[in-house]
Amino acid sequence: MLNKERNKIITHVFLMLGIVAILFGPLHAEPAVNTTKIEVYGHFFSCKTKLFYPQLTYPITRLQVNGILQQTDKLKLGQLKQEMDAFASSYQLDDLAFVLFTQKVAAHFWSDPNMAKIFQYQLLKEKGYQLLLGYTSEQVTVYGHFLYDLANVAEVNYCNVLYSDLSFNQNLALCEEQLIECSEGSKTIEVNQHKAPLFNALQTRYHFETEFKGKSYSFQGELNQSLINYYRDLPSISFGEIYLNYHLSDLAYKQLIGDLKKAVKNMPTRQQLDFLLHFTQVVIPYQTDQALVGREKFAFAEEVLGNKAGDCEDKSILFAYLVKEVLQLPSLALVYIHQNHLNVAVAVSGTQYNFIYNNQKYIVCEPSGPGLQAGENVYDWKNANIVAW
Repeated sequence: MLNKERNKIITHVFLMLGIVAILFGPLHAEPAVNTTKIEVYGHFFSCKTKLFYPQLTYPITRLQVNGILQQTDKLKLGQLKQEMDAFASSYQLDDLAFVLFTQKVAAHFWSDPNMAKIFQYQLLKEKGYQLLLGYTSEQVTVYGHFLYDLANVAEVNYCNVLYSDLSFNQNLALCEEQLIECSEGSKTIEVNQHKAPLFNALQTRYHFETEFKGKSYSFQGELNQSLINYYRDLPSISFGEIYLNYHLSDLAYKQLIGDLKKAVKNMPTRQQLDFLLHFTQVVIPYQTDQALVGREKFAFAEEVLGNKAGDCEDKSILFAYLVKEVLQLPSLALVYIHQNHLNVAVAVSGTQYNFIYNNQKYIVCEPSGPGLQAGENVYDWKNANIVAW
């Protein structure tokens, strides 16, 4: 989905009327599952803090959730925050990565997803984030205020501030929620636009083969599966330069980018461009996000290589990244709103180009389907929105 405004799922509406609590659910003291290690993208978080929480019963009431929040052991929660902060620092987690980290910790302690959300809310509240906690009789939702825009995520506007659902669930049913609590925190959830966290515990191999102008090419090496798994858990971050700033992992970069540079070394510049376009068209088959990962999202370059397939956005991201790293050429994203499509325009010199933007010549490239060479385009670039990345 390329039109953020058109495709954002604006779902939950808070009813800011006073709600009279009816029954207070039983508060049987039940210890959270005691564990020492929690798996986080192949790494292990060692948790020494023991937690004791009331049990959540249904239907959920405001009074019951408030009771759980009030009975939390603040000292224990603070100890857990310190342990999590140390882990986050070790792997250079940004705020969004920390949100996913809290999901994993909460899910490990609580099999009840709503109890896990209450726990996640308290962890993030302890960090000082700007949050909302809402509920219906059957579910709890945690919302956070982001500094960076997300696409295809449920949102609410509260006191003129936009909050996004931190489960990043694109299939939330329309419903009315009541507000339990506003965290009164001041921190927005930020996304590091320049580099990914340092997850690197898991590896997987790639093997791509193609033929170009009668010559066969083979590319083999390793990808960072930990990063790929992390990217798959991310919400769809709005389209922009972050997708080109996030480099391939060190080993993948050295092997694949190095091999591609060798492959095009003796080719004319235009042929080099055609080779990378052909590579993206052929070795990464077209597949929709729904068929591939079950939801709409934009994939990072290493994620596309790990998925071994992608839609127009994913293949365009990979192509633009390869053009930048192999040929050192800048590019633009061309977003065709009405056609729900995206392709790439690459900066070139010479006489063959499609248009001029900011005094630079650009040629349009279509990474999605095989057969189209640089300069050939199914859609009219004049109808596209230009995104500089």
